[in-house]
Amino acid sequence: MNEEHYWKTTLTELEQGKHVVLVVIIDRKGSAPNVPGAKMFVTKSNVMGTVGGGNSEHKLLNRARILLKEKKLFAEKMYMEHSEEALEDSSGMICSGSQTFALITLGERDIQKIKEIWESYNKAQPGLLTINEKGISFESDKTTTHSHCYSEQETSWMYKENVGTQDRLFIIGGGHVSLALSCIMEFLGFHITVFDDRKDLPTIESNVYANVKKIVSYEDIATYIPEGENVYVTIMTFGHISDELVLEKIISKKCRYIGMLASLKKKQQVFENLEQKGISKELLDSIHSPIGVRIKSHTPEEIAISIAAEVIQVKNTED
Repeated sequence: MNEEHYWKTTLTELEQGKHVVLVVIIDRKGSAPNVPGAKMFVTKSNVMGTVGGGNSEHKLLNRARILLKEKKLFAEKMYMEHSEEALEDSSGMICSGSQTFALITLGERDIQKIKEIWESYNKAQPGLLTINEKGISFESDKTTTHSHCYSEQETSWMYKENVGTQDRLFIIGGGHVSLALSCIMEFLGFHITVFDDRKDLPTIESNVYANVKKIVSYEDIATYIPEGENVYVTIMTFGHISDELVLEKIISKKCRYIGMLASLKKKQQVFENLEQKGISKELLDSIHSPIGVRIKSHTPEEIAISIAAEVIQVKNTED
């Protein structure tokens, strides 16, 4: 889910004088579909995102459309049980568990807040989204310990969520595979930065998916790569010499994933050269290379899909 895109579209709708209903899963128990933070944005003519599908989403969509017709800036929550035994709060689904949803009608008064939320995602700058019975609020440069937090009292409720902390992909090399990978990972909601040391590269110029594109010296590449559990790096420069240089510069970075595009022969040569320079075998063994899952890919698009699959596999694997 690309929340950056959805928030941007919401901002455009509000600036045109329209209303948008934001539906968010704010609490979940058991095996209910989808997780806290999942969102659906409902406009008069479109629906973006999903909060689980099925009967529960259908009921929420109907309620959102009623709120749009009323045109009242309003926030409410809705509780659903996914069980055959459920009565009043039944969702009509039998997957078990329960969910609590917030529905917030957004209007002109929310434009500045929505703009700040979108910019937080666009620039990968952390901030804190708060939702309660009064609507939404946003605080930049502030986060909670947990990425999602819900609390409830007799007469009030509150949901908090960190934004701008999405997974970040740094693609070193701006060629055809880089372009295809940017397209896929943008769709998956990653914040994407592409580096290359060549100017006027057509595939860089046509890359409309990356949040950031920079021409840099690979000698300085380490200064541009941050560390963190949400940082993923793919190396796919013009040739093996620059790939080796980049890997040497960043291999000690504490990132969630570092991968290098290579054949088995190229990997062997690069790794042997780096071992001779004093880089440990343990560090080299932590590098994903040849990059991607083995699906006999050949075209840039197929290779990009294999890389995306490996990145998602790493992202979704608990330590």
